[in-house]
Amino acid sequence: MSKGFKAHPDNLAKAAKDAHGHAEKVERFSSNLDAKTRGRLLGKGRFGMVVEKAVRPIIDSMITDMSKSMAKGHRSIGHGLDITRKNINDAEEAIRKNMRRHQDDRDAVHLKIGDRVLDEDDLRDGYKKQVGERVDDLRKQGHGPQRHLDPTDEMLKERLGKPEKVLDGGNNHVQDDHGKPKYHRLEGGYVQSTEKVDPAHGPDARQRLGEDAYLDAEDPTKKHKCDAFSTAFGSGEDEAFMHAERYSRSLLDPADPGRQTFRFIPEDAWGPEGNHHEKFRGFYIDPDRPMTGEAVNYKPVDFRGANLFAFYEPDGMGGHKLKTMFPEPKKERNA
Repeated sequence: MSKGFKAHPDNLAKAAKDAHGHAEKVERFSSNLDAKTRGRLLGKGRFGMVVEKAVRPIIDSMITDMSKSMAKGHRSIGHGLDITRKNINDAEEAIRKNMRRHQDDRDAVHLKIGDRVLDEDDLRDGYKKQVGERVDDLRKQGHGPQRHLDPTDEMLKERLGKPEKVLDGGNNHVQDDHGKPKYHRLEGGYVQSTEKVDPAHGPDARQRLGEDAYLDAEDPTKKHKCDAFSTAFGSGEDEAFMHAERYSRSLLDPADPGRQTFRFIPEDAWGPEGNHHEKFRGFYIDPDRPMTGEAVNYKPVDFRGANLFAFYEPDGMGGHKLKTMFPEPKKERNA
């Protein structure tokens, strides 16, 4: 590999400008190629295996990032070029690292069918690093990961708070005609609760903060709010969160400088195959029996048919930042 293997930013900009009018066509046709078709196009020999296993994932990522971003206007082009430049830099460094291991013919790579030029662990580690950096950036933009990715199951339950009892004039817990304790209700019959702990405070908030744990982490002048469901992406689903946000960001209207919200199905972000609802987790208080003694009764959320909701605010620089994003379950499946 020569020193000429370098992607200059000016060349990237020119390529982006030339390709802008064809971006949607590139994305449409590339998405229609299934894995089997791509394999036939790449070939079955040694070179085909190298491209399929090592180089193609990087090129696919680069094309997808550029085409989606360029299709949305000039501000998104810049974002797409940043991602693309990083992809190329990662590929270049991985190839150079491999070449340094084989300085001459005595150490040349002798490929067999199925062998890879690029080290699989290196590629995986580089990708995981890129995912982590992107999710960290989203943490700085709003509270999406803090409330809907990072929390443990126990923190999601604490966010629901405690059922609010219906009390009589003597501060006694009122019972219904069947002798069941009564609780204040939300629309749809769900349980109204108090003492809701904001997951954005981090683990062990009650122990560390006392009653201040019930305050909103972003605005301590207000009590934290949560509706009937406390939901999140599954533990360790950083990649799923990143790709869902990438899709929702592609829906932004560059001509609208204000707040923008989107609802979309998981298949839009992750493709038609797979049990996408299994990437989510969450709880709600059992409407039929909110408490047993002093213990709150929680029910796991059924996420089949769930949507994703994303909320963007102006970032003050002509673009938008992610305020929050979370899975939104169907109420009819969680009665």
